[in-house]
Amino acid sequence: MKKILAMVLLSLLIFTSACNKEKEPNNQPADDTKIILPNLNGKSRFEIESIMKDYDVEYKFKFASTIIKHDGELNKFVSFNDGAYKVGDSFPKNETLLIYTTVLPLNPTLCYKLEMPFDYEGKSFINDGIGEVEFLYISDGDTAWFRDPITKDEFKVRFLGIDTPETHAGEDPWGLAASRYTENKLKNAKSVVLESELDISGKYSKPTTETYGRYLGFVWVDGVLLNLELVELAYTNSTLASTRCPEIYKEYFLQASFNSMATGRRFFGEIDPEYDYEKRRFK
Repeated sequence: MKKILAMVLLSLLIFTSACNKEKEPNNQPADDTKIILPNLNGKSRFEIESIMKDYDVEYKFKFASTIIKHDGELNKFVSFNDGAYKVGDSFPKNETLLIYTTVLPLNPTLCYKLEMPFDYEGKSFINDGIGEVEFLYISDGDTAWFRDPITKDEFKVRFLGIDTPETHAGEDPWGLAASRYTENKLKNAKSVVLESELDISGKYSKPTTETYGRYLGFVWVDGVLLNLELVELAYTNSTLASTRCPEIYKEYFLQASFNSMATGRRFFGEIDPEYDYEKRRFK
């Protein structure tokens, strides 16, 4: 009877010990100053955060320098400390673990919420500072030529509040992609409306050209502000701070810039597959 009771107690001890181990991260070392790095392959940042709650170590996310071929590769684990550690390695708890992932998806929404705050019917951009125009051709991602159907003037417009990467005065990463996107939007537009900067009284009036003979303007494509859309798609940062325009523009551009920067996409650090970084020119 005593032998049977002893065997029962031993079985209970083994079972309890196994249960306790299941509550702890798998394969943790006996040295409580270190952790064993878990397998995060294929995991998103949200999934990684959930897993790392069980590990007593401080960590930070970083973006890996990788070329994204399709959307399925976005927001995926790449390495620990840029490849210095691998799955199953021991890592000191008193150090900060760097978790590298691919860049994150973009989610443009602000450009679709912003509404055109003026009536342009029967008005001319050249005469009134607002008006529908005809698209002619682009110079790069933030500059294009238009025709005013009322005055018949053909003119160049530098888009307000943005500065896309260069394609002519130097060649910068993502310059070709930004130019291509702008051209496709304008070529396929049903309606293009230009809006000038406000005058000192806060009204729209006859616009003037800047140092390089260009007009400055906001470009509305089928009711969507293209300048803002380019920021949300990470083709550019926002440079709108000192521009005279409706205050909501400044709020939206600033928020769009923060949102895009957080993704690490395009202008904000993603590797451009069309660019030769050694020769500093397009492939």
